Amino acid sequence: MGKGVIGKFIHDLDTPCLLVDIEVVEANIARVQKGAEAVGLGLRPHIKAHKTQQMALLQIRAGALGITSAKISEAEVFAAAGLEDIFIANQIVGAQKMARLAALARQVPKLSVAVDSLEGAQGLSEGLVKAGAEVGAILELDAGAGRCGVPAAGLRELAEQVAALPGLRVRGLFAYAGGAYALRGAEAFRDFAAEESACLGGEAEKLRAAGFDMEVVSGGCTPTAGHYAPGGGLSEIRPGTYILNDRNQLDLGACTEDQIAATVLTTVVSLPAEDRTICDAGTKALATQVGEVSAGMGWVWGHPEGVFFRLNDEHGYLDPRPLAEKPRLGDKLRVIPPRICTCLNLWDEMIVIEKEKVVDVWRIEARGKVW
Repeated sequence: MGKGVIGKFIHDLDTPCLLVDIEVVEANIARVQKGAEAVGLGLRPHIKAHKTQQMALLQIRAGALGITSAKISEAEVFAAAGLEDIFIANQIVGAQKMARLAALARQVPKLSVAVDSLEGAQGLSEGLVKAGAEVGAILELDAGAGRCGVPAAGLRELAEQVAALPGLRVRGLFAYAGGAYALRGAEAFRDFAAEESACLGGEAEKLRAAGFDMEVVSGGCTPTAGHYAPGGGLSEIRPGTYILNDRNQLDLGACTEDQIAATVLTTVVSLPAEDRTICDAGTKALATQVGEVSAGMGWVWGHPEGVFFRLNDEHGYLDPRPLAEKPRLGDKLRVIPPRICTCLNLWDEMIVIEKEKVVDVWRIEARGKVW
């Protein structure tokens, strides 16, 4: 759509399009930043949730100490915006990526990468030495998520192996807090945060006692972000989705509906049956869920009973029967996506709104950066 829509009201926009309420974004940033600071934690937000330079800069200005990215391609986008402290929380493998990592290391003063094997570390070392570069190595612990990482019993050996390699400097330890997504509510999140802190903090202390620098002890995710206690063992947390939120976070109990900043605007294009209203936003506009968190594929803003029960590529299927006011042909609906991380990666730009008026259009510079 471009900047030509600035000044318009949202229901004058063509559809589908991605709307982001800037007042909600700023409130979300401030809330989580202040919550982290209150318990002595640094905040290193994961930018995979927004992939947008302007949003990362808002987070840094609010006090974030740096950012987390999932891929080198994302890190390159944010390095170009001037960010100086980036952690790539993923394993970097392959000659092409080694060359790009070395180039990035010369551009970003404080660059770190995940390491969970000797073989992976050796590949990093060879590429970095060849380019005359060095990066921080953050060892990944599998704390129960069952994804990447080494078990606790293998951490010291990995630390010794990595420390012996040129081009890498052991800076700390991290884990993925995926187990939080199986929980619901504040009490469960507090318990998980305490267990996670004790686990990571305890392993970091063992490594310190063995002579390793554990400057970084990194954990967290959006559901647990506001539930850590002071002195728990972590140095920083890495939530990402909190800046925009989505239906999954609402159903987990990690946000309220008024803290959801991102919606997809869609038009009713067909009324074929009493139990089926068809809109112009399908999987190419709303994406789908990663796990079975929420029952549905989209929800009408302000009307949780208005559920999209099916998506095709270009069509969203809404059951209008529970709605007191049935949608009419041509009506425009704001839809809450199930998972914003996958939804946002479908869009080239976000329409920034304030009180339903377009105030800016931001390009999602890291959209599609998955390599």
